[in-house]
Amino acid sequence: MAGRYNFPRGNFHDLKLMPLYDGSHSLIRSNLMLIARGERAKVIAIGKLTALQHDVLNAQRISADLPRLLDPEILFLGRHLFSSRHADGYSIEDMVEQIASALSAQAEVVPTRKMSARCNPRPRDDGYGNRVNDVAVLELSARKPKAELFSTIPRGDWIKPHQCP
Repeated sequence: MAGRYNFPRGNFHDLKLMPLYDGSHSLIRSNLMLIARGERAKVIAIGKLTALQHDVLNAQRISADLPRLLDPEILFLGRHLFSSRHADGYSIEDMVEQIASALSAQAEVVPTRKMSARCNPRPRDDGYGNRVNDVAVLELSARKPKAELFSTIPRGDWIKPHQCP
């Protein structure tokens, strides 16, 4: 399942993008394009948490007296992600890069009280003059027993795309 993807920008040429499934980037792109056109997208499976990510996430949930995430598979619809990142001026290709980075095997589970998140500790050049750490926000109750990628946040994007000439 590990593969190499060449994105137009960023530093992904050496990054193995487990836990995304092969071909998931085109499925993600298709969902985002449907949403951009105002059409209905379907929930799709795009990858899995690594065993370590799944274990750490469940340990944090148990310590917070929350139910465990039973299935490590990650689902994606994309409505909230698209509206949030599109409002900042990001393109669909930018969003695909954010997802790939935030869901990479290097991403670490981030303990928060309000959400379940994963952050890639390896900064990425976003093509707009920023070095960002991409965060994936996971929704763990709507599609039980699986996680849904709710949104991504490019932490450190002080220069937004709509601010660039």
